[in-house]
Amino acid sequence: MKPLVYKMILFTISILLLTGEPAFAQVRPLTMENAVKLALEKNRDLQVATLETAKSTQKVREARSYALPTVAASAQYLYFPQKQVSFLPGSFVGLGENQLATFRVGGSNAFVGGVAVSQPLFQAGIRSGIRAAQIYENASAEGLNEVRAGVVTEVKKAYLDVLITQEQLRLQEQSLLRNEQALRDSRSLLAQGRASRVDTLRAFVSTENLRPEISRLNNRVEITKTILKRTMGLDEQEAIALQDSLRYDKTGFVTPGTDAFFEAVQARPEVHRLELTEKLNREQIALQTAERAPKLSAIGLLQSQAQANHLKLADYSWPLSSYVGLQVNVPIFSGFRTVSRIQQAVITRQQSETQLVNLKEMVRAEVKIGLSNVEEARLRIETQRQTVTVAELGYRITRDRWKQGIASRLELSDAELSLTQAKSNHLQAVYDFLTASVELDKVMGRIR
Repeated sequence: MKPLVYKMILFTISILLLTGEPAFAQVRPLTMENAVKLALEKNRDLQVATLETAKSTQKVREARSYALPTVAASAQYLYFPQKQVSFLPGSFVGLGENQLATFRVGGSNAFVGGVAVSQPLFQAGIRSGIRAAQIYENASAEGLNEVRAGVVTEVKKAYLDVLITQEQLRLQEQSLLRNEQALRDSRSLLAQGRASRVDTLRAFVSTENLRPEISRLNNRVEITKTILKRTMGLDEQEAIALQDSLRYDKTGFVTPGTDAFFEAVQARPEVHRLELTEKLNREQIALQTAERAPKLSAIGLLQSQAQANHLKLADYSWPLSSYVGLQVNVPIFSGFRTVSRIQQAVITRQQSETQLVNLKEMVRAEVKIGLSNVEEARLRIETQRQTVTVAELGYRITRDRWKQGIASRLELSDAELSLTQAKSNHLQAVYDFLTASVELDKVMGRIR
């Protein structure tokens, strides 16, 4: 029986190994630089913008095709249950002059086939259409740059959100360790008769009050990671581990020049896109105005037709006919449609001009706000760095005094809270500086 039992156990283990999920999911290490690269490859908004640029390239090709000849082949088969009728003067068959004679002509089966060619010689709107398509292609490229800058900014900010949440969690865990140590010390002093029961209860309450915040921050870490993965275009089930840290490095910040507004206007893809849109609207006016001009084309046709009362195609006669010529189309009256379209194009151009002026004013304000936010966060970092040092020293002194019975438990709690708050404020200042720097890079048009 034992060999059979062993075989059953081995069989069960094999099935579990083959069908079960791995005990440890593979974790992807992720730096901010790698996160940006992944987003540029996988972000769906960026993929849509890339497809839009490809579509604009095809629009240029379409616009150029209007200057090329058009060749069309056609074929037709007709069956006449009653043959076609022709009319001749009645005098041909002995009828009166005011009478017409009718004759059935042709066969019951008719085949017609041919090739028609048309080549535009003069159409005022073709060149405007090509220029408009090329401008639209360039505007789509700037739109792609705009989306790329937005994606890079959002990924970096989402990455920083994860980092600060992890650091906040670490601070709370450190605070919990300090409070747990204080609780152990309080119980020890209580056993020695050197501390009151109230102090021990306060230490216990302070310790337990930290646990819900730690639980909330653990959940917040997972939420921010999910947002980061969605922004990058990764599967939400994939595990990631951030490799960078939340640290202040003022050497990595590039200070804008004296004329930051001019620099931003020259670099921002949104400004370039609106400038191209304004040019596009001017071409649209020219394109609609060209509808008033005559159009000249060269045309030609090669045709063959045959008729018979049977379907033996080998016995058919296929005579050819052809012509070449010129065709002129002169617009005379279109129910005011052309005038209305021209006015619409003019209004659209005026709208784009107003939008461009408004955008430049927004850029001016964004540059000013961005520089102010970076400088304010930098000053807070310098201030909070000193505050953290003082708070750490104050906590150590208060803890030693409390162990000696000189300081109260309330003083120790205040010192610990001040230390945690000082570290949290410094952490928030570093986060604000890095976030403001990322936002300023976007405002200045540095992200490409």
